[in-house]
Amino acid sequence: MTNVVSLRRQEADAFQPAIPGLIDMFASRRRGRHDAFWLKENAELLQILAALGAGAEVDLEPLRLRAGTLMQELRFFPQYYRMYLSLAVDLRALGMADSPVEEMAAFVQARDLTAVELSDTHRGEAQLLLRRAGVLVEDPALEARLARFAANSTAFCLPNRRAAYDLTHIVFHASDYGRKPLARDPQRRISLIHAGLVAWLEGNLDLLAEVTLALRLSGEDVPEVWANAVARAADRVEFEPGHAAGPFDDDYHQYLVLNWAFALSGGDAFGGGVPGNARIIRQPLRQGAALHEMSLALLDMGDARQPDWPRMRWRLWAKLSKPARDCLLSVETMPEFEGFFAGFSRAGQGDGDKQ
Repeated sequence: MTNVVSLRRQEADAFQPAIPGLIDMFASRRRGRHDAFWLKENAELLQILAALGAGAEVDLEPLRLRAGTLMQELRFFPQYYRMYLSLAVDLRALGMADSPVEEMAAFVQARDLTAVELSDTHRGEAQLLLRRAGVLVEDPALEARLARFAANSTAFCLPNRRAAYDLTHIVFHASDYGRKPLARDPQRRISLIHAGLVAWLEGNLDLLAEVTLALRLSGEDVPEVWANAVARAADRVEFEPGHAAGPFDDDYHQYLVLNWAFALSGGDAFGGGVPGNARIIRQPLRQGAALHEMSLALLDMGDARQPDWPRMRWRLWAKLSKPARDCLLSVETMPEFEGFFAGFSRAGQGDGDKQ
Protein backbone atom coordinates (compact mmCIF):
# COMPACT_ATOMS: atom_id res chain seq x y z
CA MET A 1 0.00 0.00 0.00
CA THR A 2 1.38 3.42 -0.99
CA ASN A 3 2.07 5.78 1.87
CA VAL A 4 0.87 9.15 0.61
CA VAL A 5 1.22 12.35 2.61
CA SER A 6 -1.01 15.24 1.56
CA LEU A 7 0.00 18.84 2.24
CA ARG A 8 -3.56 19.66 3.24
CA ARG A 9 -3.98 16.77 5.68
CA GLN A 10 -0.66 16.54 7.48
CA GLU A 11 -0.14 18.28 10.81
CA ALA A 12 2.00 21.39 10.50
CA ASP A 13 4.66 20.24 12.95
CA ALA A 14 5.53 17.25 10.72
CA PHE A 15 6.77 19.58 8.01
CA GLN A 16 9.83 21.60 7.18
CA PRO A 17 9.13 24.89 5.40
CA ALA A 18 8.94 24.10 1.71
CA ILE A 19 12.20 25.56 0.39
CA PRO A 20 14.60 24.22 3.04
CA GLY A 21 12.59 20.99 3.03
CA LEU A 22 13.04 20.62 -0.73
CA ILE A 23 16.78 21.30 -0.49
CA ASP A 24 17.13 18.68 2.23
CA MET A 25 15.06 16.14 0.26
CA PHE A 26 16.88 16.65 -3.04
CA ALA A 27 20.32 16.71 -1.41
CA SER A 28 19.87 13.77 0.95
CA ARG A 29 17.00 11.43 0.13
CA ARG A 30 16.13 11.18 -3.56
CA ARG A 31 19.33 9.99 -5.21
CA GLY A 32 22.69 8.51 -4.33
CA ARG A 33 25.64 10.90 -4.55
CA HIS A 34 27.13 9.05 -7.55
CA ASP A 35 23.88 9.09 -9.52
CA ALA A 36 24.03 11.59 -12.41
CA PHE A 37 20.37 12.37 -11.77
CA TRP A 38 21.42 13.79 -8.39
CA LEU A 39 23.33 16.45 -10.30
CA LYS A 40 20.43 17.13 -12.68
CA GLU A 41 17.73 17.42 -10.03
CA ASN A 42 19.73 19.53 -7.59
CA ALA A 43 20.93 21.80 -10.40
CA GLU A 44 17.33 22.36 -11.51
CA LEU A 45 16.11 23.09 -7.99
CA LEU A 46 18.90 25.57 -7.25
CA GLN A 47 18.52 27.17 -10.68
CA ILE A 48 14.88 28.00 -9.94
CA LEU A 49 15.51 29.14 -6.37
CA ALA A 50 18.32 31.43 -7.57
CA ALA A 51 16.11 32.81 -10.35
CA LEU A 52 13.45 33.62 -7.73
CA GLY A 53 16.01 35.37 -5.53
CA ALA A 54 15.29 32.99 -2.66
CA GLY A 55 18.64 33.44 -0.88
CA ALA A 56 17.18 34.54 2.45
CA GLU A 57 14.96 31.44 2.65
CA VAL A 58 17.63 28.92 1.64
CA ASP A 59 19.56 26.71 4.04
CA LEU A 60 22.43 25.29 2.00
CA GLU A 61 23.90 23.19 4.81
CA PRO A 62 22.67 19.86 3.33
CA LEU A 63 24.73 20.70 0.21
CA ARG A 64 27.88 22.04 1.85
CA LEU A 65 29.81 18.76 1.98
CA ARG A 66 29.02 17.96 -1.66
CA ALA A 67 29.89 21.50 -2.74
CA GLY A 68 33.41 20.93 -1.45
CA THR A 69 33.91 18.04 -3.89
CA LEU A 70 32.52 19.68 -7.04
CA MET A 71 35.89 20.55 -8.53
CA GLN A 72 37.30 17.10 -7.87
CA GLU A 73 34.22 15.48 -9.42
CA LEU A 74 34.31 17.76 -12.46
CA ARG A 75 37.87 16.63 -13.21
CA PHE A 76 36.74 12.99 -13.15
CA PHE A 77 33.36 13.50 -14.87
CA PRO A 78 33.96 16.35 -17.35
CA GLN A 79 31.05 15.11 -19.50
CA TYR A 80 28.72 16.54 -16.85
CA TYR A 81 30.38 19.96 -16.84
CA ARG A 82 27.16 21.92 -17.44
CA MET A 83 25.48 20.42 -14.38
CA TYR A 84 28.54 20.91 -12.18
CA LEU A 85 29.03 24.51 -13.29
CA SER A 86 25.31 25.21 -12.88
CA LEU A 87 25.43 23.92 -9.30
CA ALA A 88 28.46 26.05 -8.53
CA VAL A 89 27.14 29.35 -9.92
CA ASP A 90 23.74 28.94 -8.25
CA LEU A 91 25.25 27.94 -4.91
CA ARG A 92 27.26 31.17 -5.11
CA ALA A 93 24.14 33.15 -6.07
CA LEU A 94 22.24 31.69 -3.11
CA GLY A 95 24.93 32.68 -0.62
CA MET A 96 27.68 30.03 -0.62
CA ALA A 97 30.59 32.39 -1.15
CA ASP A 98 33.27 29.67 -1.35
CA SER A 99 31.62 27.79 -4.23
CA PRO A 100 34.51 27.09 -6.69
CA VAL A 101 32.97 28.95 -9.63
CA GLU A 102 36.07 30.53 -11.15
CA GLU A 103 38.20 27.40 -10.82
CA MET A 104 35.55 25.29 -12.51
CA ALA A 105 35.02 27.79 -15.32
CA ALA A 106 38.78 27.91 -15.96
CA PHE A 107 38.83 24.10 -16.18
CA VAL A 108 35.94 24.09 -18.67
CA GLN A 109 37.74 26.62 -20.84
CA ALA A 110 41.15 24.96 -20.61
CA ARG A 111 39.68 21.61 -21.71
CA ASP A 112 37.41 23.28 -24.31
CA LEU A 113 34.56 21.15 -22.98
CA THR A 114 31.91 23.11 -24.88
CA ALA A 115 33.37 21.75 -28.14
CA VAL A 116 31.74 18.37 -27.50
CA GLU A 117 28.23 19.86 -27.68
CA LEU A 118 26.23 19.02 -30.81
CA SER A 119 23.11 20.81 -29.53
CA ASP A 120 22.94 24.57 -30.03
CA THR A 121 20.64 24.75 -27.00
CA HIS A 122 23.33 23.14 -24.86
CA ARG A 123 25.96 25.45 -26.34
CA GLY A 124 23.79 28.41 -25.38
CA GLU A 125 23.43 27.11 -21.84
CA ALA A 126 27.20 26.58 -21.57
CA GLN A 127 27.84 30.15 -22.71
CA LEU A 128 25.41 31.51 -20.14
CA LEU A 129 27.05 29.52 -17.32
CA LEU A 130 30.51 30.75 -18.34
CA ARG A 131 29.28 34.35 -18.46
CA ARG A 132 27.76 33.96 -15.00
CA ALA A 133 31.16 32.69 -13.88
CA GLY A 134 32.79 35.89 -15.16
CA VAL A 135 34.10 34.60 -18.51
CA LEU A 136 33.44 36.79 -21.54
CA VAL A 137 32.17 34.53 -24.34
CA GLU A 138 30.44 35.65 -27.52
CA ASP A 139 29.20 33.63 -30.49
CA PRO A 140 27.01 35.72 -32.80
CA ALA A 141 26.55 32.81 -35.22
CA LEU A 142 25.15 30.63 -32.42
CA GLU A 143 22.80 33.40 -31.32
CA ALA A 144 21.56 33.81 -34.89
CA ARG A 145 20.87 30.07 -35.25
CA LEU A 146 18.96 29.99 -31.96
CA ALA A 147 16.92 33.03 -33.00
CA ARG A 148 16.02 31.40 -36.34
CA PHE A 149 14.96 28.22 -34.57
CA ALA A 150 12.76 30.16 -32.14
CA ALA A 151 11.14 32.17 -34.96
CA ASN A 152 10.05 29.12 -36.98
CA SER A 153 6.52 29.17 -35.60
CA THR A 154 5.10 26.63 -38.07
CA ALA A 155 7.39 23.93 -36.65
CA PHE A 156 5.71 24.24 -33.25
CA CYS A 157 2.21 23.46 -34.52
CA LEU A 158 3.00 19.74 -34.25
CA PRO A 159 3.77 17.69 -31.13
CA ASN A 160 7.55 17.60 -30.71
CA ARG A 161 8.48 17.76 -27.06
CA ARG A 162 12.22 17.98 -27.63
CA ALA A 163 11.82 20.98 -29.93
CA ALA A 164 9.29 22.64 -27.61
CA TYR A 165 11.56 22.31 -24.57
CA ASP A 166 14.49 23.58 -26.63
CA LEU A 167 12.36 26.64 -27.47
CA THR A 168 11.54 27.43 -23.84
CA HIS A 169 15.14 26.87 -22.77
CA ILE A 170 16.46 29.17 -25.48
CA VAL A 171 14.37 31.90 -23.83
CA PHE A 172 15.53 30.91 -20.33
CA HIS A 173 19.18 31.13 -21.39
CA ALA A 174 18.82 34.33 -23.43
CA SER A 175 17.12 36.08 -20.50
CA ASP A 176 19.47 34.52 -17.89
CA TYR A 177 16.39 33.09 -16.17
CA GLY A 178 14.86 36.54 -15.82
CA ARG A 179 17.97 38.50 -14.81
CA LYS A 180 18.39 40.08 -18.25
CA PRO A 181 15.71 41.97 -20.20
CA LEU A 182 14.87 40.23 -23.46
CA ALA A 183 13.79 42.13 -26.56
CA ARG A 184 10.32 41.13 -27.71
CA ASP A 185 10.10 39.10 -30.91
CA PRO A 186 6.68 38.63 -32.56
CA GLN A 187 7.67 35.40 -34.32
CA ARG A 188 9.13 33.87 -31.16
CA ARG A 189 5.92 34.77 -29.36
CA ILE A 190 3.85 32.91 -31.97
CA SER A 191 6.18 29.90 -31.64
CA LEU A 192 5.61 29.89 -27.89
CA ILE A 193 1.84 30.20 -28.29
CA HIS A 194 1.84 27.26 -30.72
CA ALA A 195 3.95 25.17 -28.33
CA GLY A 196 1.58 26.15 -25.51
CA LEU A 197 -1.46 25.10 -27.54
CA VAL A 198 0.09 21.68 -28.12
CA ALA A 199 0.84 21.41 -24.40
CA TRP A 200 -2.72 22.45 -23.49
CA LEU A 201 -4.36 20.04 -25.92
CA GLU A 202 -2.08 17.25 -24.71
CA GLY A 203 -2.71 17.96 -21.02
CA ASN A 204 1.02 18.50 -20.46
CA LEU A 205 1.26 20.84 -17.44
CA ASP A 206 5.05 20.59 -17.30
CA LEU A 207 5.49 22.01 -20.79
CA LEU A 208 2.61 24.47 -20.34
CA ALA A 209 4.32 25.90 -17.25
CA GLU A 210 7.58 26.31 -19.19
CA VAL A 211 5.74 28.07 -22.02
CA THR A 212 4.11 30.54 -19.61
CA LEU A 213 7.52 31.18 -18.06
CA ALA A 214 9.11 31.80 -21.46
CA LEU A 215 6.30 34.18 -22.42
CA ARG A 216 6.73 36.21 -19.24
CA LEU A 217 10.53 36.26 -19.58
CA SER A 218 10.02 37.51 -23.16
CA GLY A 219 7.85 40.38 -21.94
CA GLU A 220 4.70 38.83 -23.41
CA ASP A 221 1.24 38.32 -21.92
CA VAL A 222 0.18 34.84 -20.86
CA PRO A 223 -3.30 33.64 -21.94
CA GLU A 224 -5.53 33.79 -18.88
CA VAL A 225 -6.72 30.20 -19.20
CA TRP A 226 -3.10 28.96 -19.05
CA ALA A 227 -2.18 31.21 -16.14
CA ASN A 228 -5.20 29.97 -14.20
CA ALA A 229 -4.33 26.33 -14.90
CA VAL A 230 -0.79 26.89 -13.61
CA ALA A 231 -2.07 28.64 -10.48
CA ARG A 232 -4.52 25.84 -9.69
CA ALA A 233 -1.94 23.10 -10.19
CA ALA A 234 1.06 24.66 -8.43
CA ASP A 235 0.22 23.54 -4.89
CA ARG A 236 -1.66 20.34 -5.73
CA VAL A 237 1.13 18.09 -4.54
CA GLU A 238 1.53 14.94 -2.53
CA PHE A 239 4.78 13.67 -1.06
CA GLU A 240 5.57 9.99 -0.55
CA PRO A 241 8.39 8.45 1.49
CA GLY A 242 9.17 5.91 -1.24
CA HIS A 243 11.81 3.19 -0.95
CA ALA A 244 15.56 3.22 -1.49
CA ALA A 245 15.32 0.90 -4.49
CA GLY A 246 12.01 2.24 -5.75
CA PRO A 247 11.33 3.90 -9.12
CA PHE A 248 11.73 7.65 -9.59
CA ASP A 249 9.30 8.35 -12.37
CA ASP A 250 7.66 11.12 -10.40
CA ASP A 251 6.52 14.70 -10.99
CA TYR A 252 9.38 16.62 -9.40
CA HIS A 253 10.15 18.70 -12.52
CA GLN A 254 6.53 19.63 -13.13
CA TYR A 255 6.20 20.68 -9.48
CA LEU A 256 9.29 22.88 -9.72
CA VAL A 257 8.39 24.65 -12.97
CA LEU A 258 4.73 25.11 -11.97
CA ASN A 259 5.81 26.88 -8.79
CA TRP A 260 8.39 28.98 -10.63
CA ALA A 261 5.72 30.00 -13.15
CA PHE A 262 3.23 30.70 -10.35
CA ALA A 263 5.80 32.92 -8.62
CA LEU A 264 6.40 34.96 -11.78
CA SER A 265 2.65 35.55 -12.01
CA GLY A 266 2.73 37.05 -8.51
CA GLY A 267 1.71 33.92 -6.61
CA ASP A 268 3.11 32.48 -3.40
CA ALA A 269 5.34 29.71 -4.73
CA PHE A 270 6.30 26.61 -2.79
CA GLY A 271 3.65 27.12 -0.14
CA GLY A 272 2.87 24.62 2.58
CA GLY A 273 5.67 22.36 3.70
CA VAL A 274 7.56 19.16 3.03
CA PRO A 275 7.30 16.07 5.25
CA GLY A 276 10.61 15.15 6.88
CA ASN A 277 10.60 11.70 5.25
CA ALA A 278 9.49 12.82 1.78
CA ARG A 279 11.28 11.34 -1.21
CA ILE A 280 8.82 11.25 -4.12
CA ILE A 281 6.67 14.08 -5.51
CA ARG A 282 3.29 13.39 -7.09
CA GLN A 283 0.86 15.74 -8.81
CA PRO A 284 -2.54 14.84 -10.29
CA LEU A 285 -2.96 14.77 -14.05
CA ARG A 286 -4.85 17.63 -15.65
CA GLN A 287 -8.29 16.39 -16.61
CA GLY A 288 -9.31 16.61 -20.24
CA ALA A 289 -7.11 16.42 -23.33
CA ALA A 290 -7.89 16.64 -27.03
CA LEU A 291 -4.65 16.18 -28.95
CA HIS A 292 -4.80 12.42 -29.51
CA GLU A 293 -8.46 12.40 -30.54
CA MET A 294 -7.96 15.35 -32.89
CA SER A 295 -4.93 13.73 -34.52
CA LEU A 296 -6.69 10.43 -35.13
CA ALA A 297 -9.78 12.15 -36.54
CA LEU A 298 -7.66 14.25 -38.91
CA LEU A 299 -5.62 11.24 -39.97
CA ASP A 300 -8.79 9.32 -40.83
CA MET A 301 -9.97 12.19 -43.05
CA GLY A 302 -6.96 11.82 -45.33
CA ASP A 303 -6.95 14.28 -48.24
CA ALA A 304 -10.37 15.58 -47.19
CA ARG A 305 -8.96 17.55 -44.29
CA GLN A 306 -8.56 21.29 -44.71
CA PRO A 307 -6.46 23.92 -42.90
CA ASP A 308 -9.47 26.16 -42.19
CA TRP A 309 -10.64 25.73 -38.57
CA PRO A 310 -14.16 27.22 -38.98
CA ARG A 311 -14.83 24.76 -41.82
CA MET A 312 -13.26 21.79 -40.07
CA ARG A 313 -14.72 22.41 -36.62
CA TRP A 314 -18.14 20.94 -37.29
CA ARG A 315 -16.60 17.87 -38.93
CA LEU A 316 -14.25 17.24 -36.02
CA TRP A 317 -16.70 18.03 -33.24
CA ALA A 318 -18.82 14.92 -33.70
CA LYS A 319 -15.73 12.70 -33.49
CA LEU A 320 -14.51 14.09 -30.15
CA SER A 321 -15.45 13.12 -26.61
CA LYS A 322 -16.94 15.70 -24.27
CA PRO A 323 -13.65 16.15 -22.30
CA ALA A 324 -11.83 16.77 -25.59
CA ARG A 325 -14.46 19.30 -26.67
CA ASP A 326 -14.22 21.10 -23.33
CA CYS A 327 -10.44 21.25 -23.71
CA LEU A 328 -10.80 22.78 -27.18
CA LEU A 329 -13.47 25.25 -26.09
CA SER A 330 -10.96 26.83 -23.70
CA VAL A 331 -8.52 27.81 -26.45
CA GLU A 332 -10.28 27.86 -29.85
CA THR A 333 -11.18 31.55 -29.45
CA MET A 334 -7.54 32.58 -29.05
CA PRO A 335 -6.50 34.81 -31.98
CA GLU A 336 -3.62 32.46 -32.79
CA PHE A 337 -5.68 29.27 -32.86
CA GLU A 338 -6.68 29.34 -36.53
CA GLY A 339 -3.06 29.77 -37.62
CA PHE A 340 -2.07 26.97 -35.26
CA PHE A 341 -4.74 24.66 -36.64
CA ALA A 342 -3.64 25.32 -40.22
CA GLY A 343 -0.27 23.81 -39.35
CA PHE A 344 -1.64 21.12 -37.04
CA SER A 345 -4.11 19.87 -39.67
CA ARG A 346 -1.33 18.90 -42.10
CA ALA A 347 -3.78 19.54 -44.91
CA GLY A 348 -2.49 19.11 -48.46
CA GLN A 349 0.18 16.59 -47.50
CA GLY A 350 -0.84 14.15 -50.22
CA ASP A 351 -1.98 11.29 -47.98
CA GLY A 352 -3.81 9.74 -50.88
CA ASP A 353 -0.48 9.02 -52.60
CA LYS A 354 0.76 6.76 -49.80
CA GLN A 355 1.14 3.12 -50.74
